[in-house]
Amino acid sequence: MGTLSTSYMGLKLDNPIIVGSSRLTSQLDGIRKSEDAGAGAVVLKSLFEEQVEHDATAMIEGYDEFADHADAFAFFANSSKDYYIDTYLELVEQARKAVGIPVIASVNCIHPGSWLEYADRFQKVGADALELNMFIMPSQVAEGSHEIEQRYIDLIRRLKSRISIPLAVKIGYHFSGMANFLSQLDKDLQVAGMVLFNRYYKTDINIEAMELKAGKIISVEEESSLPLQWTALMSGKLDADICASTGIHSGDTLIKMLLAGAASVQICSALLTSGFSVIGQMKQRLSDWMDAKEFGTIDDFRGSLARDRIEAPEIWERSQYVKAICGIS
Repeated sequence: MGTLSTSYMGLKLDNPIIVGSSRLTSQLDGIRKSEDAGAGAVVLKSLFEEQVEHDATAMIEGYDEFADHADAFAFFANSSKDYYIDTYLELVEQARKAVGIPVIASVNCIHPGSWLEYADRFQKVGADALELNMFIMPSQVAEGSHEIEQRYIDLIRRLKSRISIPLAVKIGYHFSGMANFLSQLDKDLQVAGMVLFNRYYKTDINIEAMELKAGKIISVEEESSLPLQWTALMSGKLDADICASTGIHSGDTLIKMLLAGAASVQICSALLTSGFSVIGQMKQRLSDWMDAKEFGTIDDFRGSLARDRIEAPEIWERSQYVKAICGIS
């Protein structure tokens, strides 16, 4: 029987399945259940920049007497922010003591706000790594792609200067030069992990009420094709480890991601729809497949179908894929 152990950002994992940031990892109960179900690591529910700012403001609303005292207002505003950040740091510390698997803290932000000044405390309270979850919507006509990418780079550089634990960056696919951007994060900033990709909450429209409503929250298996493609395209080009995310609902998809070169995967929707038992099912499928193929370790096959490892690498390029299948010249 082969071993499922692997490494992600230098962290030793019993297996490549990581429970991603969600409401399931916002409390100790869900974090313990993740470990009990057999997860290799857990990413805590993200500390949201907007939540810190909004909740801090809400805490001091109604205290009109502060309005004429700028220093007092600033003091209480900062104290409120401290409260929410401290609460999150307490969760990190408690989780680290409660479980034996790696605990990865997570921050969701686009600005260098108050949380950045506390970055070093993530490692002081025991986080094994930090995941920076970033998404800047490229919706401003006056803002070009270079300017947007530079905002990512500047924030990541500032964060790295404050921590020594491994840093993973979780991003979306809204980049015109994805390969170049990932290479910059890897070579220039030496980010330890790339999480491909974030799945964003989408807005929909109720046509009867003529109102906005939330789109589908849960992913489906078909959505795994994009992270699979980019994992295969980039895994041989980066020193950083790739963690595949979105649409991973089965052991078969887990195996595909590993064959494409992923060091690990993150699952969330699969847990929300099928429960924690899906982790054991995915592990068993991976183990059975490895035994059938006579692989002793994940490294025996990981990345074997990545772009740089196959005879026809152009198949991973979408336009060339159509040509290869349909004979279009």
